[in-house]
Amino acid sequence: MPLLHLGGCKMKDERYILVIADGSKEMEVALQYACARSKKTNRKIIIATFIEPIDVLTTQGVTEIMKNEAREEAEKKLQYASSIVKQATGIMPVLHIREGNIIQELKTLIDEEKSINVLVLAANIDEKETDPGPIINLLLTKELTNFRIPIMIVPGNFSKDHISHIT
Repeated sequence: MPLLHLGGCKMKDERYILVIADGSKEMEVALQYACARSKKTNRKIIIATFIEPIDVLTTQGVTEIMKNEAREEAEKKLQYASSIVKQATGIMPVLHIREGNIIQELKTLIDEEKSINVLVLAANIDEKETDPGPIINLLLTKELTNFRIPIMIVPGNFSKDHISHIT
């Protein structure tokens, strides 16, 4: 369910690159790649973050505190990610906070916002990990054929120089 949508643009007339703000090290690489593509292709950027449902049996007051903390954390991720985009492109991105299952809400966002035409993710760079990251892993194993747009997966160890060279 959408909790926040910030951006005063006419989305139906423009093309957008979607990036997920998850606070990972790789998020910055995905954002840098999206910014470089944005400048080359005249696309705008949407940054989305997701608040997973709180599945804890506790009092309503504690649940509210946990929800507020999750919301504050999501807003911090968006603020940081949007500052990267604003600095790199000079344009403020459209921001979304959604609450619910990440993959389900991601699909819903893409279906609702018809102007999104690519999702950019960056793969995990931790050599100790065997999968490219939880979102990429879920998309590749279960959901890839259920998306109406292409998904670009950028290696999470790309430098700004390398990104500018290949875009």
